[in-house]
Amino acid sequence: MTQLFGRPGLVLLCCLGLTACAGREALPGSARNQFVTEFYAYVNNIHEVQFDSHVEENMAAGAIYGVVGTIGSHRNVVSAAIISGGLFGLLTAIMEGDRTGYEYSLHAIDGDNVAVIVEDRLAEVGQCVRVRVAGDVRMQPVDSGICADIDVYSTDYSE
Repeated sequence: MTQLFGRPGLVLLCCLGLTACAGREALPGSARNQFVTEFYAYVNNIHEVQFDSHVEENMAAGAIYGVVGTIGSHRNVVSAAIISGGLFGLLTAIMEGDRTGYEYSLHAIDGDNVAVIVEDRLAEVGQCVRVRVAGDVRMQPVDSGICADIDVYSTDYSE
């Protein structure tokens, strides 16, 4: 390939390929055949929640891996368990990242009360939000006039 394009051409081709992939907002394959619903609501309340962690289990698995790896050798079993367990736990904590989420208590404009849990704090109490549920939940603040202007009894479903 380098004979065809040369080294600079190959680098340019790779960069163009990567930007083409990064520029698209494609849906994942799991989004096929999904029921999609969208509604507008006011935020009544927000509670911070913590998502579960797997650090402890992976530390134990790492410690076992370290012990098993020393069988038949003259290495120190205890230090292998501590190092492997610590490494597994550290890598798990890095991959999990921030485990804080937010539970939003919403009052939909059609009168329903809904609870939504998302990773980021996207809106504040009293704001109007648009919620889209299609396998996962996407929520974004919108102008409060949108919630006030929508007449839920005159929705046109003919599209």
